[in-house]
Amino acid sequence: MSPIGRARALALVIPVLVLGALAGCGSSAPSGAAAPPSPSGSPAAPSSPAPVTTASPTPTPPAPTPTVVSSRVSYPWHWPNDVNRPGQVQHSYPVPPVPRLIAIGTGSHSAENGERPYDRMSFTFTTAFPGYQFTFTKALVADPSGKPVKLAGNSVLKVTFRLAQAHTASGRSSVISKPPAQLGLNRMVSWAPAGDFEGVVTVGIGISWPSTQSNPQIPVRATELEKVTAQGQHLFVVAIDIDATG
Repeated sequence: MSPIGRARALALVIPVLVLGALAGCGSSAPSGAAAPPSPSGSPAAPSSPAPVTTASPTPTPPAPTPTVVSSRVSYPWHWPNDVNRPGQVQHSYPVPPVPRLIAIGTGSHSAENGERPYDRMSFTFTTAFPGYQFTFTKALVADPSGKPVKLAGNSVLKVTFRLAQAHTASGRSSVISKPPAQLGLNRMVSWAPAGDFEGVVTVGIGISWPSTQSNPQIPVRATELEKVTAQGQHLFVVAIDIDATG
């Protein structure tokens, strides 16, 4: 080959070699692919746990208590057999319904704050205060049978409520709580129901005298309390107190 021919051949080969070299130096990543992100210079801080909150307990509301509407002495201390001042309290109210006896309670009270000692029997009614009377008697008879009712004690305090009842519409007793027959208090020693007939409720309280040979004029007191229970029931309480001095 002539010198001129060799020069032309080299001129054609050199560009091909240059292009091959440039292709070998390029990136192997496909065209258009995003380069991977560079790692951060410092490690990521661990996430803090969420704070734990404790719910405060809901305060328990106080239990509702009965509300006293009124309280009064309806018959001050006196011997109820006095014809000039008998043990009797009158009340007027529309009927029906008549007051219904639902509870009977008893208790002994010592002398405090200048008050004399006394035993108490309380009668709780619905609707209103009934009229009532109380008197000492030697014997107690049932209403309406007239049969004697035996009670422990030297005498009986007979308590009678008028325009009242101690039974439900079905005829069953409406008294849901009552004391035992033998009371064992200082003055009140026993008690018994003696009638629930035609709007008249009768109860006898056996009384123990200081001396079995005497017939003392023991004072009696009556008080009245009107209240509303925690459940909203309106109640009327008649309390009969007997002097327990001596």
